[in-house]
Amino acid sequence: MHFDVLIADDEIINDKKLIKSMQKTLKNVNLSFTTNEEEIISKLLSLNLLIININTQNSISLAKKCRNENIDVIFIIDNTNTLDIAYSIEVFDFIYKPIFQNKLLFKIEHYVKIREKEKEILKQKEFSSIILNNIATPIFLTDGNSFLFANKNFLKILGFESLEEINKSYPCVSGIFEKREGFLFSDKKNNWLESLETNNNLKVLIKDYKNKERIYKIQANYLKQDGNYLIFLDDITHEVEYKNELIKLLYTDNLTKKPNRAKLIDELQHNEININSLAIIDINSFKEINDFFGNKVGDLVLIEITNIIEKEIKELANLKLYKFPSDTYCITGENIGKNDFLAIIKNIVSAIYKQSIILEQHEIDTRVTVGISFSTKNNKLITADLALQAAKKDNKDYLVFYDKLDNLQEYENNMKWTKKLKNALLEDKIIVYYQPLINNVTLQVDKYECLVRMIDEDKVISPFFFLDISKKSNQYTKITRIVIDKAFKKFDTLDYEFSINISYEDIEDFTFLDFIKEKMKKYNVKNKVVFEILEDESIKNYDILIKFIDEIKNLGCKVALDDFGSGYSNFEHILKMNVDFLKIDASLIKNIVTDKNSLKITKTIIEFAKSLGLKTIAEYVENEEIFNTVKKLGADYSQGYYFSEPKETPEINNTSIKGKNE
Repeated sequence: MHFDVLIADDEIINDKKLIKSMQKTLKNVNLSFTTNEEEIISKLLSLNLLIININTQNSISLAKKCRNENIDVIFIIDNTNTLDIAYSIEVFDFIYKPIFQNKLLFKIEHYVKIREKEKEILKQKEFSSIILNNIATPIFLTDGNSFLFANKNFLKILGFESLEEINKSYPCVSGIFEKREGFLFSDKKNNWLESLETNNNLKVLIKDYKNKERIYKIQANYLKQDGNYLIFLDDITHEVEYKNELIKLLYTDNLTKKPNRAKLIDELQHNEININSLAIIDINSFKEINDFFGNKVGDLVLIEITNIIEKEIKELANLKLYKFPSDTYCITGENIGKNDFLAIIKNIVSAIYKQSIILEQHEIDTRVTVGISFSTKNNKLITADLALQAAKKDNKDYLVFYDKLDNLQEYENNMKWTKKLKNALLEDKIIVYYQPLINNVTLQVDKYECLVRMIDEDKVISPFFFLDISKKSNQYTKITRIVIDKAFKKFDTLDYEFSINISYEDIEDFTFLDFIKEKMKKYNVKNKVVFEILEDESIKNYDILIKFIDEIKNLGCKVALDDFGSGYSNFEHILKMNVDFLKIDASLIKNIVTDKNSLKITKTIIEFAKSLGLKTIAEYVENEEIFNTVKKLGADYSQGYYFSEPKETPEINNTSIKGKNE
């Protein structure tokens, strides 16, 4: 660094020995000497430090000019009177006469170091500014009131060219944010910096220069040095749009645009509704209508029935209509008397019976059967369905559930399988089968899913027969641990990823994580194991689930969300869950070729996953047409009987997979 010092003192100028010694000692300092006012003024532009005798002509005015040009000034003072003059112009650094060489050198070197430090700080600020300006993330610096810095991308969002423009348009920083419920800024909450200090998972809404609303995740870093906040905005507009589109597709019946069964289950799961009455309405002989008149007419019949039901309940705010799969509807009632609800259902049955539907010159008469539940002990959906089946069997228009409709045969069957399961556990007859997952790009086996099976009388039994029973008989977690132990042992020496299904019941057990840690110490499966978690209505506490995911990922494991798109997925929690894979539900994949809605939902899920950096797995890939479709949509992996059924042993280095698609 080059540092220019001018000394305006006759005594120093005439001391040639002192000057020579100073020039020798101050290597990087350019020294000049003069007491001529004009010469001093001519050198001001290149000067860093002026050392001037206070008795020099116009020394005070020269010092003021230096101060205005950010040039440091040291007065040489020989008496108290001149010191008072120095204080009067707020120049507080000075050297007393007589002048000692060491003191003079110390002063000069002190100012050299100050300037070096200032230059380094300025350099760092310029470097930081360049970096922040070229980061794609919108960033700004604020003291809570004004914008102190804004990078190019932040200015671009709002359509401004400079910091001055944005401060002029928004006297207060918070003015750029739209007030909306569910976001950081709402009518109820405005202390935003305090909120950001405790929660870095908040969203804000900003209108860009095109007046389009964009959603950002906002994070703040408090800078202790100057007490300001550096704000980062992460654009999650597309993620939210994907989420909303998925919710719309998954929770709405595509034909009638009514909320579907998945929506009702989601509302019940999250206590969004508190129903005391429920009816399931089924159209009689609808298959015959479809077969005789065709699917197009059948769809129009469903729409007309929807309109009839809506007309009967439109004035009743405490009733809500849902469209279930196929030819089934559901009506829920909140805070409605049993007699009133029954009267409405009777009116609906009568209205449908009386109104002939005229479609394409066809006059179609329809009738419906209804199952009703007011049960307070059991699931109303299940009990209403039991009432519906009983009404059909007895040829009644409607039937209200009563306790004797419970299926005793089901209990007998449960007892039988509980006994079989108990014996299998005692005799080590719970085994593991393996089904390959194919990389859709390389067409090679990349990983395996470990699937539980039971041996009964020398037969291999599917989990369909015993898994639900295991939950009811509190044996489920034992089965999970057996599968983990056997799968870990199998892949101890195999260089493949493998996945194991676990449930919320497993995770809720406080000893489960310790069990996994113990097995990971025993077997070499770190960075191989993937835990597939089914997110369903049994989840009571998402904090427990999210904490478990974080802990097993710290162990080197990966996580997949199983049966995604089945209707139970809670999209508000997906972003919080640190998962690696989304496994698309079989009900979508198996119909992807024949059902446009399944295709659209699958496409949206894959795009949604890609936006979050997640891999997707299509299960139930049963034929080449399904495989080609999911591959074209961009799914990363395929699993299904088209490639291989579950096998007793992984088929390592199987080259026949690639030949499937050649």
